[in-house]
Amino acid sequence: MTEQDERFAARASYERRRRLRRVAVALLVLIVAGTLTWLVMFSSVLAVRRVAVDGETTLTESQVRSAADVRIGQPLARIDVAAIEARVASMERIQSVTVSRSWLHTVRITVVERTPVAWLTVGGAIRGLDRYGIDFRTYDKAPKGLLKAEVTATAPRPRQQTLEAVAAVVQLIEDEDPALRKQIRAVSAATKDSIQLNLTSGRTVVWGSRADSEHKLTVLKALLRIKAARYDVSAPDQPTTTG
Repeated sequence: MTEQDERFAARASYERRRRLRRVAVALLVLIVAGTLTWLVMFSSVLAVRRVAVDGETTLTESQVRSAADVRIGQPLARIDVAAIEARVASMERIQSVTVSRSWLHTVRITVVERTPVAWLTVGGAIRGLDRYGIDFRTYDKAPKGLLKAEVTATAPRPRQQTLEAVAAVVQLIEDEDPALRKQIRAVSAATKDSIQLNLTSGRTVVWGSRADSEHKLTVLKALLRIKAARYDVSAPDQPTTTG
């Protein structure tokens, strides 16, 4: 065998070994990837073992877990986060919900419950009204510390618009003027533009719509220094008093 033949044979042997190494590495990568995929997606090694609930106030953890309906033992990577969120969000007291995976074995559900700003009677039931105008829960009796809202609109869309307007005004007063809030006994409205506050000592405030509410509140603070039975801030640049 000539020197050239020897070099050719050595190079051919090297190329075969290199190809074998490539094949071996590729197989190893496939095996590792397949094993990891099986571990994560199909095995019980990273399966759901716990459902953690955060943020609940009036609801219990078990109520939220029941609504979430997360199957214990299911691989964590395969849970349908969007479906769980949708099921929990359908609970009437839930304002928002976030579901996340907490490796290695936990599904974490974080909820924000609706907070009532007033109560009203709906079909004979006492219902809590949140800041967005949603009546979201039933009470056995009128809850202490909440205003009574009387909304007489009956058609669905006008009624909802009126509830939203009433709730927005109540929330604004709650946030900006707690002292005034303590003087309010009830709030009523026939439409979204006819909100009225019923104060202590038989006084009333004609608020009108929710528009310019911050300006109306500022004007009302000054107006209440005048002894009167009726205060009208529906046109805050031209307020009036009566009685």
